[in-house]
Amino acid sequence: MTAIIAFIFVIGVLVFIHELGHFLVAKWSGVRVEKFSLGFGKKLFGFTRGETEYLLCLLPLGGYVKMYGEGIEGNFIVDRVLPDSNAERAGFKSGDRIITINGLELKSFERWKQLEAALESEPLREFEFVIERDGKNIEITSKAQDLEGSENYSEKEYPRGFSNQPIINRLLIVVAGPFMNFLLPFVILPIVFMIGIAVPAYLERSPVIGQVAADSPAAEAGFLVGDKILEIEGSEVSNWRDVNIELQTNPDVLLDIKVDRGGETLSIPIEAKASSEGLVALGFGEPVLAKIGGVMDGTPADKAELEKGDKILEIDGQPIADWNEMASVIQKSSDKQLTMLIERGETIFDVQITPEPLGENGAGAIGIQVYTDEIIKKYGFFESIYNGVKEAANMIIEVVVLLFGFLYKLVTGKIALGTAGKSLAGPILIAKVSGAAAETGFAQLLQFTCFISINLAVINLFPIPMLDGGHVMYLTIEAIKRKPLSERALEISQRVGLTILIFIMFFAIYNDISRVKGDIVNSLSKVVDVFKQ
Repeated sequence: MTAIIAFIFVIGVLVFIHELGHFLVAKWSGVRVEKFSLGFGKKLFGFTRGETEYLLCLLPLGGYVKMYGEGIEGNFIVDRVLPDSNAERAGFKSGDRIITINGLELKSFERWKQLEAALESEPLREFEFVIERDGKNIEITSKAQDLEGSENYSEKEYPRGFSNQPIINRLLIVVAGPFMNFLLPFVILPIVFMIGIAVPAYLERSPVIGQVAADSPAAEAGFLVGDKILEIEGSEVSNWRDVNIELQTNPDVLLDIKVDRGGETLSIPIEAKASSEGLVALGFGEPVLAKIGGVMDGTPADKAELEKGDKILEIDGQPIADWNEMASVIQKSSDKQLTMLIERGETIFDVQITPEPLGENGAGAIGIQVYTDEIIKKYGFFESIYNGVKEAANMIIEVVVLLFGFLYKLVTGKIALGTAGKSLAGPILIAKVSGAAAETGFAQLLQFTCFISINLAVINLFPIPMLDGGHVMYLTIEAIKRKPLSERALEISQRVGLTILIFIMFFAIYNDISRVKGDIVNSLSKVVDVFKQ
């Protein structure tokens, strides 16, 4: 439940901010905004204020701002109706679209004045108007004089239509959504630092290897405890954050890593093999104590009443040096009772615990999380603003460098397409990570929201039809050609864009399911066990 609430919060904030950008600039430009919707599908709640209907819909995976004239409607709009006028008494309302008028071919009239003249040429005739209003078609029978008191336009001449705005206005409306997503971290991160947020202390430390996991790629390549990482693929690294960035932007690549070993510089080649999640873990890092950072509900560790901060000294009499050694013993002991010697404060005691099989390979797990030394970053009002703005700028730079560095290596063939596919993540994984962040604390959830917001902004600017970047591409072509793309070209490009997006979403969701299917299977098994009792 926490994951679902956190996911709705993250997506809701991001969608609202993104669409608010489009909405505000559209209003500033004078464009008629017909709908502002959070979510898609069936309307859950809505109200109309002015000329805009505000909606909350069933599916929370997005939203939209509907502006008149985004496409080529090819009809006429009733822009304004005066109170107590003939038009109001006849039943016309502001925002009505005139779809058809019996006996008249609307496509043959480019201007309202032309259509009005045709209607007034038969003053006694009653015409049947088919009006589109709120997604429904309504019939109004009236004479030409019944339109008095209304201000009407054709699609091509309507000054408040999106497509009739100057190119610069349309461009500003389109990029306002991603801009707001870029702006969000500058607003939220100062709040995060006022609340206070715990961050892993090791990220800012010098990248001196404190542990090398047995049988890991790092061990096989020859890395040793005490090696200081200097460069990865020619890029200097000064802390573990830099190391992580370089590793994650080079999945499935043979890396040249330079280390300082006792004053001597060595080059060690190693393949940065990516996991099924697209993440790189070579098996070296900071020293990791066999200390519990968290206990998951309902797991063997929870049943054994282990707590955060407990240190595991021995397992079945075997001394435990670090987390990796402890994890190796547990993973090899599925369904086997173990005796653990635990240090809690000044007390040392034994517990019996039986690891449960997890995942496809059935490796043992007891439901504990690694303990990480943390630094609490909490500042006063002005310091929070300064550090929040600084952190927002650094986060944007980091995400852009990661993403475009990855794409460059993909295009140049340094990273295989299959590897790139493993890195795609969709709504299921976002929901899972959102839940984990929420359980850690509200500040962590806000920080995660900022990270996703930046990713959304960058991806939305890709020149793919159906995305904001696709609209920027259309406007650029229009500016060069001095005329918009044809309806046929727009239709074909949008179909291609939709196909690409469906393809990407399919793989993202497939990856999500592959990553969490162990959790799903375990959850279902627990439900079955309940009914067996």
